[in-house]
Amino acid sequence: MYKLFVHHRSPHHSVYSGYAKLLDYVDAKVIDGMGTSMPYSISKFISKKTSKSGGTYNSQSIKKEVELYKVLQKRKKEECLVHYLNAERDIRYNLKFKRKYPNTRFIATFHKPPAILKEQITETKYLKKLDGAICVGENQVNFIKDWLDIDRVAYIPHGVDTEFFKPDPDVEKEHCILFVGQHLRDFEMLNAIVSRLYNYDKSLKIKVVGIPFALKKVKEAENVIKLSGVGDEDLKHLYQTSKLLFLPLQDATACNSILEAMACGLPIVTNRVGGNEAYLEGTQSCFKNSAEFLFQEVINLLENKKQREKRSIVLRQRALDLDWKVVTKQIEEFHKSVHS
Repeated sequence: MYKLFVHHRSPHHSVYSGYAKLLDYVDAKVIDGMGTSMPYSISKFISKKTSKSGGTYNSQSIKKEVELYKVLQKRKKEECLVHYLNAERDIRYNLKFKRKYPNTRFIATFHKPPAILKEQITETKYLKKLDGAICVGENQVNFIKDWLDIDRVAYIPHGVDTEFFKPDPDVEKEHCILFVGQHLRDFEMLNAIVSRLYNYDKSLKIKVVGIPFALKKVKEAENVIKLSGVGDEDLKHLYQTSKLLFLPLQDATACNSILEAMACGLPIVTNRVGGNEAYLEGTQSCFKNSAEFLFQEVINLLENKKQREKRSIVLRQRALDLDWKVVTKQIEEFHKSVHS
């Protein structure tokens, strides 16, 4: 089976983060739009004429479509599988005319929670032509089946690079807690707890990592340190040297920051929303969605070093179950099932 992966990487992701990391573990042709010489002016013009109600679709999407079309034309007689790594974008014309490729199966991985998918993608006629779908959150599965009327839908968790993100027993822990990222982060919950943490311990620092726009949502305070433009090694060092990750979310499927912290053995306090519980099963890291409750859990961990050490071991072990090598095998088995 000849495999083609339609690729997209979010610019804020670490080189070692994001779903595109899967490409390091598979043998497949990568479709990223670089394989066509189409002028930008033309791709921009076509994309502007294309409705965005079926998901994100821009000039780079057009280039990916052309590149994919050329490859599929050359391999019409072969069994092929096209895997869109981000179902929320780039899907249109090749899937619309999939009957031209009788030996090709099309699948996609969905990343956003059901509520956001339903709000942002109001035209589903293209997605309904998929032969299969992968969900990175358990909370997506039943929704995708009903929404798109697709039978082959599987929950396969998002992977994490446990060789890069790992504990460092030689570093000294700083008296700080960590908050990372911007997508679906509950900044209101964070802000509600910041002042309470300052009153609890004025020497405790809260390091908040994110893009500048997101950092504007975090209120200024003596105990808050805002960090932007953090490199991969520095991000890992923050996971390794902090006492815990405090990450309340509004909704979730998979969360890279939680996966990375988990792999580094950093104790986590987050809330029971979306797909969080499935990823953190058995780790005592997922709690009631309440500012009072989450604040108390943060304090309990800060005051109990043995509990932090115990959770660190459990979280690291859980992360090994989600290593990209393990997850890739599950994805490849799904590929086979779709083509069977």
